[in-house]
Amino acid sequence: QRILAESMSSALVDDDDDDAKEEGKATKLSEKEKYNKKVNDLVSETFYFGVIFFSAIWFVAPNPFTSISYLLGALLGTAYCYGLGKYVETLGGSAYDMEDVKGSGVGSARFAFLIVLFIFVGKFRSEGLQEIPAIMGFFTYQLSSLSQGLKESTE
Repeated sequence: QRILAESMSSALVDDDDDDAKEEGKATKLSEKEKYNKKVNDLVSETFYFGVIFFSAIWFVAPNPFTSISYLLGALLGTAYCYGLGKYVETLGGSAYDMEDVKGSGVGSARFAFLIVLFIFVGKFRSEGLQEIPAIMGFFTYQLSSLSQGLKESTE
C-alpha cells in the first residue's frame, strides 16, 4: 500500500510539474513577445529620428557632407540599437536552451558598428565626411530610448 501511495503521489506531482512547465513556457513566450515589440519600437523610432534630423540638417547646413555624415552615424546607430536589443534578449539565457541564446552573435558584435563608423569617417575624412555630425547621428538612439522611457512612464 505504501508503494502504491508513493507511486500515485509522484504521478500527481509529475502532472503538476508538467502544468507548471507549460505555464512557465507560455509566460516566457508572452514576455518575449512584449520585449521584441519594445525592441522593434525602439529601433524603428531610432531610424525615424535619424531621418527627421537628417532632413532638418540637409535644409540648414551649407555643406551637404554634414547631413551625409549625420545620416551615416544614424544608420550605424540604428544597427547598434538592434544589436543591443539582441544582446539584452540573451541575458539570463541558458546555454542548454538554444532558444534563449539565439541571435547572441549580433548582440556580441554591437560595438563593431561604432568601430566601423570611426574607420569609415577616418578613411573618408579627406572626401568631406565629418566626425562630430557622424558621432551625433550615432547617438540618436539615446533620444529614442528616452522617448520610449517617457512613453512607458505615462502609461
